[in-house]
Amino acid sequence: METNRQTVILFRTKNTDFTYETLYDYVFDSKTGDILEAVAYDKFTKFPFSAAEIIDNANNYLYEKGYTNEDNYYTGLVTPEEIEVLQKVLDLIAKNHNNDKFLINERTVHIPIAIRKEDIDYFNETKRFSERLIEWRRDVYKSSQKNTLVAE
Repeated sequence: METNRQTVILFRTKNTDFTYETLYDYVFDSKTGDILEAVAYDKFTKFPFSAAEIIDNANNYLYEKGYTNEDNYYTGLVTPEEIEVLQKVLDLIAKNHNNDKFLINERTVHIPIAIRKEDIDYFNETKRFSERLIEWRRDVYKSSQKNTLVAE
């Protein structure tokens, strides 16, 4: 599972802790004059284990404690689909319990932008972002790459 080592770009309004997973969600919910920040967040900064690591640890425990004679007995019983489900649960835990940890300076990209009425009007008419927001999002992505972060 690679998702635990990737970084997701989140969007939040300045001066609040409310975070949006997509720019689309934010613009849909925004008001003129809101200031938006993009935050690049490493999901597992405070939740270090991936699904694969948890399963490996469980497998090692069973083998070392003598519950099984095969060193990959448990690993062999777990399907890729089950690992994927567990990873989604871990992602959900990290997302909902680390909200106060988003702003870790060396792991974060902050590029604020003020939302204009034209952005909202254009979005409401077309369900697409204005050129200004598209360019801003491009800048966010470039900045996150410079900090060796990978956007999903």
